[in-house]
Amino acid sequence: MFAPNFDFNNVFVNFYYLLTNSIYIILPISIFLLFFSKVSSKISVFLIGLYASYSILIPYLLKISFISDFIKNFHDYSFFIYLIISILFAFVFFQIFKMGFFIGGFLLGGLAGYAIGTFIISSNIEWLESIPFPPSYIPWIIFSILGLIIAIIFAKNFEAILSVLSVLFGAFILSFYTLYLLERYTDIRVGTNSLLEAFPKLSQTEFLSLLIIFIILTSIGFYTIYNSKQKSAKKI
Repeated sequence: MFAPNFDFNNVFVNFYYLLTNSIYIILPISIFLLFFSKVSSKISVFLIGLYASYSILIPYLLKISFISDFIKNFHDYSFFIYLIISILFAFVFFQIFKMGFFIGGFLLGGLAGYAIGTFIISSNIEWLESIPFPPSYIPWIIFSILGLIIAIIFAKNFEAILSVLSVLFGAFILSFYTLYLLERYTDIRVGTNSLLEAFPKLSQTEFLSLLIIFIILTSIGFYTIYNSKQKSAKKI
């Protein structure tokens, strides 16, 4: 049995249908992510995992024959099966994200440290001859030390970076809904109003409009973070 080919275009299609079919659920969530990012930072990663499960993992799994047959046999409970899979995947995704965050910081700092160590060796400094171990170890020693330092810094600022991601994610979804609802329920015409059909049919005018709305909402979200930090600092 061979695994089916992954169709990346389906990701955008599934994402579009998820947004348009779940507007009463996702719209409030996007507002929450944007304006209450400090509280919703962890939730945002969980929701990304939830979305990834619905739009990527589950459609991919359904292309595998025995999984598809299993779902068909329990068609009346398919919603609960999808929900359980999505929640489990979201929890796993959060832990992988947190671990990957630490590993990414370690590798980033490590590569910088290795470059510094290589530069030190290439400088032919005299004191290198007196060290009790081969100079070739120096890049790896600095790799480990600097990598660990950067990883700790990343781990300590995990919440702050999650808040930024929460703002970006919320602003993106809310910018979509802003334009989508304007096109659907008003007489305003933005380009060809292709957003009502699908993402791939998006006109240039609509794309630029989405980008402008996204920038405005992102700025508001970051200002909210800054303002909340200022108020917290004054209380202290």
